[in-house]
Amino acid sequence: MNVSSFSFALLGSAAAVFAQLAPNGLEDIAVRNFTDEHSDKIAGVSDSQGITRSEIDRQMAPLLGQLRAESKNDEDFSRKKAEARQETLKNTIASKLIVAEFRASGNKFPDYLVDQEIEGTVRREFGGDRNRFVAQLRNEGMTPLEYRKIIEEQIIVRAMRRDILNSAVISGPGKLAEYYEKHKAEFERKEQIRFRQITITQGSAESVEEARTRANAWADALQHPEKILATFARFKIDTNKLNAKPTFADIAERISTDDYAKTGGDSGWRELGDLNAKIVTTVKNLPADQASAPMEFTISGSGATWFIFVRTDYRPKGYLPLSDPEVLGDIERKVNAENFTLAFAKRLADLSSKHYVTIFPDPEPKK
Repeated sequence: MNVSSFSFALLGSAAAVFAQLAPNGLEDIAVRNFTDEHSDKIAGVSDSQGITRSEIDRQMAPLLGQLRAESKNDEDFSRKKAEARQETLKNTIASKLIVAEFRASGNKFPDYLVDQEIEGTVRREFGGDRNRFVAQLRNEGMTPLEYRKIIEEQIIVRAMRRDILNSAVISGPGKLAEYYEKHKAEFERKEQIRFRQITITQGSAESVEEARTRANAWADALQHPEKILATFARFKIDTNKLNAKPTFADIAERISTDDYAKTGGDSGWRELGDLNAKIVTTVKNLPADQASAPMEFTISGSGATWFIFVRTDYRPKGYLPLSDPEVLGDIERKVNAENFTLAFAKRLADLSSKHYVTIFPDPEPKK
């Protein structure tokens, strides 16, 4: 008995069991409910090709874990899953329309492109073992020829999307400025400060007082640069490749124990609302390029920690300017994405007018 015959036999026997167990008068309802839930109904049609629920389910399978994690409860999960099913169905119909139009035009991709794609999959996911690859296809109920057709269609869809993208991406200065003015709220900047920091943590063999003395010594050296080299020697810090006039960044790279050490203690632009109030007060009131006194924090289970700061820049609340390279790049990406979406929708509308398309609604959930 093949897989399909076995599935129908199983369906029939299970339905019969339902009929026997159902109360008198409910046999038909029980059988109908079971059949609705387990039969592979057509979810949509594109260019006379039926798209089954199981086909959509296979595509959705990798998304379910993420949808579940993002859902507040079962009802929210069901809603998100239904939305994802409809989006997946629409995308599948779009892909089939693209493939149908490509084939109707008489075009064909060279076989070697499909071969390369399949060989890459065999190499990456099966260690080059084609037998394992074929066995996996068999487990999924697919033949190598069916898989090859899927890959060919994926290549066709990617090529068309690329052509649409290339023709749609036209973002002149006027278009970018127009987007900026319409969406200026997206580029509102909160009050920010930029500083460097040195983090000094209590060593496992140090007492709190010894670590505090070390932190004070470094703060004093930073406030009196002539003491820096002597402080390096005092604490036996490697001065190889050290600048003749060491900076705060030079010292941070060598003694700081946090993740910013590799950037010379530079923590980048930080919003004041995200920082400890004590740190904000200290850093904001620092004269430019002057190091602070050590700020001590005690973290339960981790000993004592000291921070030394130097303020490097400040900017008030306002709007990031269009001339900012990051803003300009962000707007260009968004405008290009809008152009592509409109062009792709237009192309699909044109294809839909030439090919038969329909989407069947999902059955109402059983109460």
